[in-house]
Amino acid sequence: MKDIHKQFVFYGQEARKWMRKCELLLPKIAKQKIWKKKRFGSIYEYAGKLAGMNRDKVNECLRVLNNIENKPELKKVAEEKGINSVKPVAVISTPETAEFWAEKAKNMPKNALEKYVQSYRLELLPRKAAVSVNLSPDLAKRFEQFKQRADFEELLEKFMDEVEDDKPEAVETDSRHIPAAIEKHVRRRSGDCCEYPDCGRKAEIFHHTARFATHKCHDPSKIYHLCEGHERLAHLGLIENEELGPRHWRLREKASPTETDRLVAKYRGRGG
Repeated sequence: MKDIHKQFVFYGQEARKWMRKCELLLPKIAKQKIWKKKRFGSIYEYAGKLAGMNRDKVNECLRVLNNIENKPELKKVAEEKGINSVKPVAVISTPETAEFWAEKAKNMPKNALEKYVQSYRLELLPRKAAVSVNLSPDLAKRFEQFKQRADFEELLEKFMDEVEDDKPEAVETDSRHIPAAIEKHVRRRSGDCCEYPDCGRKAEIFHHTARFATHKCHDPSKIYHLCEGHERLAHLGLIENEELGPRHWRLREKASPTETDRLVAKYRGRGG
């Protein structure tokens, strides 16, 4: 059984390796119309019959590779890791920033890279954001009047801080299990949405900004509900001002992981 499994894994790895090589040749095949010279009806028929690639895959490869055509640093990553590794940064990168994005594409998991790019884009935009809430007609009218006040944001922030003050005490323990009262508080605060600024995706992981492995403490002021991508960015050391809370969080250009983060990365590298 083990021998059969090893064979399957080996063949699968080889299949992926050769598929990547086929993908990288597509722009030349398209440009030189090799598919036509070999009497195929289209590049889609050519790629489908010779490599088992469907139309969407062909279009994706051509689009991504055309976007990095003048970015050799990203082309090198694509050759080593495949098209998908550079897909999140193909459009946002420029020849001047290709080296920066190539380093990210080479060293970050795809879901973390996608979140990094998403947050990077948002941090280039003004920090003001429109918020939509459903209120009763009477409350909506009062809220519209309240919004006209010059100190509206200051009062709203004060109110939210007062709500936040109604939270459980921190618990020092050797157990990684987050106490129910603390978990309930964090869920209520987050609404089960990622607490990274402007993300809003479904939260999946409770993240200790004061790493539990070091501090052995569940502090509701230092536990945030994050989506998987932003939790990965945190453990890669790519979130600045983590200890100050989400309103102060910004992306780092260079990773600065803690020793705990390095252990997490090592564990995950083994499939954890």
